[in-house]
Amino acid sequence: MDLTNKVKKTIEKEHLIEDGDNVLIGLSGGIDSTALLYVLAEIAQRDRFKIGIAHVNHLLRGEESHRDQQFIETLARKFSFPCYVKRLDVRAYAKERGISLQHAGRDVRYNFFYEISLEHAYDKIAVAHNLDDQVETFILRMLKGSGIRGLASIPIKRGRIIRPFLNIYRSEIEEYVNASSISYVEDSSNSKIVYERNYVRKEIMPLMKKLNPAFKEKIFLLLHDMTNINNFFEERAVRFIESHLKPEAQDISLEIKALDELDAETRFRVIANTLDQLEPGFIALREHHRLIDKILRGSRPNLAITLPHGIKVKRIYDRLIFTNKQTGPVIEDVFPIKLAENRLEPFKLILDINLLEVDGNPLFAKMGQEGVFALDRNIAFFDADKIGDLCVRTFQEGDRFSPLGMNNYVKIKDFFISRKIPKEQRRQIPLLISNDDIIWIIGHRIDERYKVTEQTKKVMQVVVKLLL
Repeated sequence: MDLTNKVKKTIEKEHLIEDGDNVLIGLSGGIDSTALLYVLAEIAQRDRFKIGIAHVNHLLRGEESHRDQQFIETLARKFSFPCYVKRLDVRAYAKERGISLQHAGRDVRYNFFYEISLEHAYDKIAVAHNLDDQVETFILRMLKGSGIRGLASIPIKRGRIIRPFLNIYRSEIEEYVNASSISYVEDSSNSKIVYERNYVRKEIMPLMKKLNPAFKEKIFLLLHDMTNINNFFEERAVRFIESHLKPEAQDISLEIKALDELDAETRFRVIANTLDQLEPGFIALREHHRLIDKILRGSRPNLAITLPHGIKVKRIYDRLIFTNKQTGPVIEDVFPIKLAENRLEPFKLILDINLLEVDGNPLFAKMGQEGVFALDRNIAFFDADKIGDLCVRTFQEGDRFSPLGMNNYVKIKDFFISRKIPKEQRRQIPLLISNDDIIWIIGHRIDERYKVTEQTKKVMQVVVKLLL
């Protein structure tokens, strides 16, 4: 069976392209994607679907990159297909985001393909991954320890992405191109074994072929089995995520008890899927899972680890928090406070402080032995006659105060723990100080000794506002 008919049967069996679809082909100009263009162009003449071409010039190989772009633009004119090209400095993009060139190139390509497909109404995006790519990916992921989840087959379709060559060997593509005298461009970086995939292709796979000439077929069958196993665990993981995952602003959290009750493989997939939601394309390794398991089962209520791409996984009491946002800086300065409007830029707050007379003020008319305090956590009242020099600072080791309603001292650290305030946030919470006493953990609790009582003659009112 020739290559075109074989691909056509795959398209029909997997429903990759439907009648009337518009198909965008991601074209690098190399042998695989160029062959895909010719094969789909031939099928399109019979099945009546439209084709467009998309190419990203990564600007990585100087004149060679510009040659590839010109080659593709010439091919597009030959076929009279619409051609969409993007030029982007992928090296700078990778450096800016702290990722590898390969990861950056993939991100840029797929983002551009999706952008064009939406803008110009392409139903499908065809890319040229083949069976050899599947085998190479299997070996790479196995060596990196990606676990069962990472050893599944590359999907033949996912969303708009389709892979019509996925069950085709590279040797079949080479035979088709040579028999049809099809021109393509060679990427010189493909010969450099400093890249992992090239090393697997040129050094490891020939050795495996010596051990077993049919090793690709064996791996392909193993991938099929692994995919079936994966589907079972993925379904369980998806059901768990749908019922337990809780988005919180830029973070995602999961209940530790529910997570700990899962079997190890399902838990790994829940964690992997959560990381992928936070950082699309992130491949969770078994090593990542082992580190997360360590904090999951740790005895301390506040633990954290850092993963690649700036992802942090934190245990905060009964929840596991996944985040890639940067935590605010520790604020160590001391800020003098006066009876007026005080702008506290580092805290993004304003403290508005005024003196109020008790006599004749309806706010204090029903004051009794229990004193008076605000129901709004952003307003606090104090006995003004007890107040000395004021300032604002953050928590220091050994700080104590007497929380409203208590007659004994409590460590500020213990108060934070009782309120389940994450450790990294504690040095960002402002404390209002009178002389050396903490009179208010702002937004939380005032000190019992400074509350307004029936003996109070003058009240200091503190109102907290957001600094816009």
